[in-house]
Amino acid sequence: MSFRLKTVLGIAIIEGFLLMLLVWSSSQTLENSTFRELEKRGITAADMIAAAAKDAILSNDLGRINSIVKAIVDTEGIVYARIRTNLNPGLTPSEESAGDPKYLTGDRVEDQDVEHVDDGVYDVKKELTELDEVVGSIELGISTAELEMIREQSLQRLAMIAVIEMLLVALFSLALGNYLTGELARLETAARTVADGDLGHQVDVTGTDEIARTIRSFNDMSRRVQGSYQELQQSEILYRSSQQRLDGLVASLLEGVCLLDDQQRIRFINPAARDHLLKLGNSSVEIGATVQFPDLKREQVIVDSGLAAFELTTTLNDIPHIFELTSRLVPNQQDNEKEYVVVMRDVTDLRKSQKALQEHQQMTTVGQLAAGIAHDFNNILTVILGYSELTLNSEELPEVVREYSNRILLQGERAAQLIRQILDFSRKVESESERIDLVEFIPETVQMLHSGVPSSIEVKQHFDEGVAHIEFNATKLQQVLANLLLNAADALPDGGTISIRTDLLKIGEGDSQWGELAVGDWVRLRVEDDGVGIPAGMIDRIFDPFFTTKPVGKGTGLGLSQVYGLVKSHDGMVNVESVQGVGTTFTILFPVCETVAHVPRQELPKIRRSASSAGPKTILLVEDQPEVLNALEFILHSLGFQVLSAIDGEKAVEVVQKRGDEIDAVLSDIVMPILRGDQLVEKLLELGFDKPIFLMSGYFPKEINLEDFSGSIAGFLQKPIRTEELKKLLSVLLE
Repeated sequence: MSFRLKTVLGIAIIEGFLLMLLVWSSSQTLENSTFRELEKRGITAADMIAAAAKDAILSNDLGRINSIVKAIVDTEGIVYARIRTNLNPGLTPSEESAGDPKYLTGDRVEDQDVEHVDDGVYDVKKELTELDEVVGSIELGISTAELEMIREQSLQRLAMIAVIEMLLVALFSLALGNYLTGELARLETAARTVADGDLGHQVDVTGTDEIARTIRSFNDMSRRVQGSYQELQQSEILYRSSQQRLDGLVASLLEGVCLLDDQQRIRFINPAARDHLLKLGNSSVEIGATVQFPDLKREQVIVDSGLAAFELTTTLNDIPHIFELTSRLVPNQQDNEKEYVVVMRDVTDLRKSQKALQEHQQMTTVGQLAAGIAHDFNNILTVILGYSELTLNSEELPEVVREYSNRILLQGERAAQLIRQILDFSRKVESESERIDLVEFIPETVQMLHSGVPSSIEVKQHFDEGVAHIEFNATKLQQVLANLLLNAADALPDGGTISIRTDLLKIGEGDSQWGELAVGDWVRLRVEDDGVGIPAGMIDRIFDPFFTTKPVGKGTGLGLSQVYGLVKSHDGMVNVESVQGVGTTFTILFPVCETVAHVPRQELPKIRRSASSAGPKTILLVEDQPEVLNALEFILHSLGFQVLSAIDGEKAVEVVQKRGDEIDAVLSDIVMPILRGDQLVEKLLELGFDKPIFLMSGYFPKEINLEDFSGSIAGFLQKPIRTEELKKLLSVLLE
């Protein structure tokens, strides 16, 4: 049923009900009104007749009574009239009547009201009294036909009016329904248009009534929906773009990221997490699969507060892998299900790098300590060797004293050799490098060391073709090979095999296995043995100075530390891998030498000096250690020099300022607490000092570059000072 029909029927039913109620109410009102009027008329007529006929009744004037009765009947609406007389007891009653005979037969019962009349005649009776006695009565019959006719006519008119009104209301309802349904149909069509995707669709509207306002509200709603949809589209585009970037970012992470529920079932996982979980022994890593972590219980991983962090180790293809795992509850979850984000990182290479860095820092610290110790020992050895040589140069020396002095000198030289090894480890000694072809160099060195290797040990050599040259000090490289070869031989007490291999290694981006080495080509040297191996608890200390696994008296503990220091000083890297009972492999990486040939640093040139006077030459000796200063004074005196002494650089400057003309040369220590040797050179040059300047030191600090003074320094001497070396250095003054 349409809205229009519903509207018309609804209004018609309501209007019909109301009109029926109105007609009924009006008819009742009219009926009551006419009934009361008729009753009033009957009473009034009876009263008037009684008044007119009273005398006739009292006089029993029947003729007059008869005429009155006829006159009454002739009145319109009177059906009958009857006057009775002589009603007192003892009198003969008489009556005069006129009218319709059927209403005059018998006695008529007086009607109490018109409403209960059932024969069309309203019966009215009036008794006449005189002195409280009834003397007569008047009876009238008034017709109700006219009243019924008026009533029917009124009902007809009311019905006609109701029908006309219902027709008019029906027409209006139809028009209103057509208007409303038409406008609603337009709104429906517009709504379907909007629903079909034409957001912002507008409906034509005129007027200011409620329907017009409703349509305008619809138009406003449509525009807002269009604006909101456009904003939603923009937001969706931004969201999708952001989601794509986020998905791409998460997918490209090296860290594994996965989302687990409280039963460790996967809700989300990125590629790195899949790879890590497979390495940890999970067979299925798809969405919904339950994952396990080795040696970890669920309640350790699934925690509702704080951050759970673990480190897991697994072995794949005999290679250990270390994973770092963190887990925490995802905050602000909308539903009741808890989710946990688990982040996994393969930190195997990181741990190797950290270990290498720790070892490097440890070696650097030990090296700095060793360098300081070596410097002090070289000063002490300068005194010991110097006085020993002075003693041995005495002509009249008892044989026993000479023997003892030779032994002191021999042990001092051995101590000096140990100090040089310490300085090699700490990389505090500058050495000249040259271009070396390992394919030629290694066999020559092995042949030279062959006598030190037992015949029960076989030395194999394998060289890949195309191995590049390296830049290294030849003597130092021989020391490296000798230490590695002899160390491998000591690990083979019952014989075995030592393999020496060289090849070219290419280090790529992100290859953290080799620490901080630059990306590119490196020459790799490996010395392998199948000996007893190194215990796992000792391998981290293998390069520490004075650490050895050999029995007491069988080694100094400086061989491998010297290897470490020499390789590091040439920008290389050394690594050791060992399995007890299987063997040990030392791996050294050398930078590739790109140049055709290396030109060693030239000896510092001698400075041309103005001719000095004949006679003993005067040396200004600058040394902060009193015992060393005294020993060098004795040595210089033994060589025929006069000596001026200064305990530090500032004192030396004062001596030059006062007695510079007497000084033929300056011999200064480098490492001093007040004004280092290189700083002293600068001060002397500023003063215009133009005599030879010689420097000496227990070690050569890297922060000092002698090439900056190549035109000002006549020579350099390494402590401990030997008399012959000092004599050779100062020979330019002795000539």
